[in-house]
Amino acid sequence: MRGRGRPIATVLGDALRGRSEARPAAIAAAFAEACGWPLSREVALRAETRDGRLIVVARSRGWADQVEALAPMILERVNTRLGRTTLSGLDVRVGPLEK
Repeated sequence: MRGRGRPIATVLGDALRGRSEARPAAIAAAFAEACGWPLSREVALRAETRDGRLIVVARSRGWADQVEALAPMILERVNTRLGRTTLSGLDVRVGPLEK
């Protein structure tokens, strides 16, 4: 949609929502959008646990503290973007962002 200025994470999340095989990509896109670009440059989503928790790695303790403080808001936004409440919490760790 020309002129709307939608972030790529939003476009990807919309395209992947509802496809079970694309769930990890949809969650990653929704997480990046929920964090916003400044924070999403400093944290990375690593995995989803079986009980619906997201494992997140932050570049430093300061960024980890920021994510932990914003966890309820981030989870609410991700669940809203996914269209249902499936995620229950965040486990934040400090480490390198590279896979």
